[in-house]
Amino acid sequence: MKILTKEEEAAHYRAVLQGGTFGTVVGLVGGWAGVMAASRRFHTIRNLTLPMKAFLVTSSGTFVGIVAADHSSRSFEAERNVGLKYLGEREERLRREELSQMSFGNRIGAWAREEKYKIIGATWIASIVGSFVLVGRNPYLSGQQKIVQARVYAQGLTLAVMCASAAFEIHDQRKGQGLLDTAKKGREALKESKNQPAAEQVHHQRHDENTDLWQDMVAAEEQKLKQRHQPLYSHEKQEKEGAVTEAVKAKKETEEKKDDEKEEEEEEEKKEESK
Repeated sequence: MKILTKEEEAAHYRAVLQGGTFGTVVGLVGGWAGVMAASRRFHTIRNLTLPMKAFLVTSSGTFVGIVAADHSSRSFEAERNVGLKYLGEREERLRREELSQMSFGNRIGAWAREEKYKIIGATWIASIVGSFVLVGRNPYLSGQQKIVQARVYAQGLTLAVMCASAAFEIHDQRKGQGLLDTAKKGREALKESKNQPAAEQVHHQRHDENTDLWQDMVAAEEQKLKQRHQPLYSHEKQEKEGAVTEAVKAKKETEEKKDDEKEEEEEEEKKEESK
């Protein structure tokens, strides 16, 4: 995403605030309805203290609000930059085509690697609900004992899923595709952009809007190809990176030639005026 102006920052802030507020309200209403419905159905939920019920309701509001604010931010960025939206749609189309050629087991593995942290969160919620239902059927335990027992079951299942996700992450890091590797590459790219000479920055500022959009599209495509986590793209990665790099070099050479021609024309005009 490009550097925003003050007006764009204000518009982005308003979009995120509206999305987060709407999501928080929806989450609070949904959490309150869920607690009320669970209180009527399950004796354990009915016996919870008021602060505990309030915590469940506010947690739902906070979670949904954060997700809604993030979606609003991404939607604002997609509407602002049509080129990146096109690249995202193109990447998704290529991904669907490649997934259609894979076996069912490989699809499950690729999906699990991509959505591993969502799986952890969903498993944690499902384990809490399932453990409450399972322990709530035991008539020999008190309310506090059921809560403690259900929490132990939920923590055990969540820990097992976290260990599995850690194994996936270690596997990706060995291939140089882990989250830490991606963050390191991002920091290096940011450092290189900060150390860019002033002459090159002025050169880029002289480009018109269409040229900037084209360069952003190519740079975004190259960056996405480098930061892929799915191993199913690795067989085409080197070929695509080479093609994109050659296109960028050719475009830069063409722009430099145009700039040189403009400078020569300006010098000739100055000489003619001086004569």
